Amino acid sequence: MSKYLTIAEIAELAGIPNSTCRRYLASFESFFLVRGGNRVKKYEESAVKVLKRVKHLYEEGQDTNEIHDILRNEFPLVIDDDHEQGEAAKQPPGLATVEDIAGIRAALQEQKEFNKVLLEKLEKQQEYINSRLDQHDKLLMESLKESMEARKQIAATKNEKKSFWQRIFKRN
Repeated sequence: MSKYLTIAEIAELAGIPNSTCRRYLASFESFFLVRGGNRVKKYEESAVKVLKRVKHLYEEGQDTNEIHDILRNEFPLVIDDDHEQGEAAKQPPGLATVEDIAGIRAALQEQKEFNKVLLEKLEKQQEYINSRLDQHDKLLMESLKESMEARKQIAATKNEKKSFWQRIFKRN
């Protein structure tokens, strides 16, 4: 279960003055999970990490819009459901960060390479099967020709009626 902290506690953990912390929380509210009403708000402990990142980006000279774009790539946005008053806002099941997308791209590249190897193996198998089928077909055709020749010879010998004397002396 997540731990929720007051603004003063978050400001202290992040090393940011209380007033600056409030300004950051208001400017980038879509990145923070909040519990409580207007009077006493508590923020999820993960807010400290976001606030430190915001402070660092401001120190680098980024403006608010640029920081918002950067945070959108690094942290999930919080979707607040208005009819759930008094309950903690729920974090979406997962919005991809830059690292997530990089991981997905790497996995996709590995999958492409695996698919390529698999297709090559399948092509080799198909070539082997085709060559074996061709050999089998040739042997079958040769056997069929031999069988037809034997039938012709048998039929030819049956059609010839030899006389009694030809059969005894084996003359043709």
